[in-house]
Order: sequence, then structure tokens, then C-alpha cells
Amino acid sequence: MYDKSLSLDFAKMILKNNIMHPFLKNRLAKTSFAAIGFCILISLTNTSCKQGNNYPKETAVLDSLNRQIHSADSALMTVDTATIRKYADHVMASMELIKMAHKDSMSKESADIFRSFYSARWEMETFLGRRRVMIVEMHKSMDQLTHLSHDLKSNLIKADSVPVYYNQEAKRAGLLIESEKMSMAKLNAQLPLYQYVAPKADSLMSLIKNHKDI
Repeated sequence: MYDKSLSLDFAKMILKNNIMHPFLKNRLAKTSFAAIGFCILISLTNTSCKQGNNYPKETAVLDSLNRQIHSADSALMTVDTATIRKYADHVMASMELIKMAHKDSMSKESADIFRSFYSARWEMETFLGRRRVMIVEMHKSMDQLTHLSHDLKSNLIKADSVPVYYNQEAKRAGLLIESEKMSMAKLNAQLPLYQYVAPKADSLMSLIKNHKDI
């Protein structure tokens, strides 16, 4: 492909250093040669200029969504997944012990505690699974938003294709942002629940290990 930058540099060098073949000795030749170089420079500069952004509203929305996804991605990346996994494993181990003890009956209060305990574990496991998928999809979306915004600003996309690509990426980004908010809200609701129920569940597990009714 033709590299305009090389020709542009050559034209600039002509104007700066007034490079001439030996036969260009007289003043008229010098002036003509410089004028030719100047014309080349102007021509290349003009052809390299891009038109203004024809989609300022769309690119502003895409850039805003990109920033929001970056923020959502940062929130997901800073989650202490090791602690969440530890909590989930703790619940799972307790549930396995209950099965091994063949505890088919227990008081309503005890059943409610274990039900809440298991529910917290399910929500934490669900979050960990969704988090992996969301991070991958968010990185893809950030790349797409960046490229689409750039192409729209540079008017590199056909006018009839703009609404299709814009709506597709905006919708995808919006869904990812909402998904992150909902997932974080559920996690933040379950962690205090786990911390409240875990000591109660552990006390009941001690009774079960000692073959006592709960």
C-alpha cells in the first residue's frame, strides 16, 4: 500500500534543506523546485485530513459507556474472590457433614439457619461463575466500543451501517453494566447474611458431631 508518510517527509525535507540535483543551478530552477515541493506538501496534507465527526452524540454515548464498563470491570477485579470461595467451601463442607450424619429431622429454627446458610453459598457460587464470564465479555466490549468510537469519529463506517453497529454495541454494554450492578448488589447482600448465619450453623454442626438433636 502507498505510504503517504514517506512522501510527506520527503516533501518536508525538500523545503527544509532545499535538496537539488546538480543541474538545478539557477535561481529560477531553485524557486520552481521549492514551489513543487511546497505543492506536494500541501497536497499530501490536504488529502490526509479527515472530515469532522458526523456522529458526536453517538460517539459521546459510546465513550461514556466505555468509561462505565471500565469502572464496572475494576469493581469486579477488586473483589476478594479467595474469601468468597472460602465461605462457599465452608457451607459446602457443612452440608456434606449433615448428609453424612443422616440428619433427616431438625427443628424449624435449625432448618431455617441451614436454609439461609445454603442460600448464601449458592449466591456466592453464582457470583463467582458470572464474574469470570462478565470480565471476559467486558474486555471484548471495551475493545469494540473503542474501535467503533474511533471509526465513527473518523467517518470510516457507511452511514446505513452506523445505527446497526451503534445500537448493537450500546445495548451490549448496557446489559453488561446492569449485570455487574445486580451481581454486586446480590453479593453485598449475601456476605453479611453469611457472616451472621455462619456462627449459628457452626454451633449446630458441633451438636450434630456430638450426636445431639438440633
